[in-house]
Amino acid sequence: MHGYLGLVIPVRRVEEPCVLKVSWTDEAASSEAMALAAWNGQGAVRLLASQPALWALLLERLDHRRSLNDVEIVEAVEVASRLLRRLSIPVPSDFRSLRLVTQDLCHTLPQRWEQYGRPMPQRWVEQACELAVQLGTSCGNLLVNYDLHYADVLRGKREPWLVVDPKVVIGDPEFGIAQLLWCRLEDIEAKGGLDRHFRMLIEAATLDPVRARSWTLVRCVDYWLWALSVGLTHDPDRCETIVNWLI
Repeated sequence: MHGYLGLVIPVRRVEEPCVLKVSWTDEAASSEAMALAAWNGQGAVRLLASQPALWALLLERLDHRRSLNDVEIVEAVEVASRLLRRLSIPVPSDFRSLRLVTQDLCHTLPQRWEQYGRPMPQRWVEQACELAVQLGTSCGNLLVNYDLHYADVLRGKREPWLVVDPKVVIGDPEFGIAQLLWCRLEDIEAKGGLDRHFRMLIEAATLDPVRARSWTLVRCVDYWLWALSVGLTHDPDRCETIVNWLI
């Protein structure tokens, strides 16, 4: 089994079924073991051992054949939203702060917008930068998995659904919802649209709706430009749909 940034191999520790995950060396991977240790198996895959120097993690084995991608979208949104809230816990300041992330965004968004051919109205980039400054200076101090999407929630035995492959910052839980809208957007639109599912997400995760909309705009503009940089074709269109809905 493999993803874009790692390799996962089924193994056993004595008689216990586990998986060995080896990741590429990057900042997101460096914080994965710390995040899993902080959650201690509550809502997320359990970390059994780690070798930071080898970028290797030993994890409990989940059913990789069954994810929230295969679940009806209304149920998937509710389950993922509750997990997002559950994993948003106070932790020591050993993780990257959302304040630093927003500082980087304010510098790079206009440059990337120019680099990739001005793919969206300039006012959207300016609004994203303004919101990033406002939100970054007042953000919270909770551990947030900003890459919690439906394919990264797998069927478990200890709990029905468990999160894998987290990418985390310290900040607002509202920062972590955008990918739950752009992933499976077509299913969302077919089952009541963005208004309905956004409300469901906010209620299930007990989030601030104004902050959630603002962070989602920032995230969509950022991801839109990133998607163009790596040659994705559908995701920029999804981001455009969401930004149009937000604005």
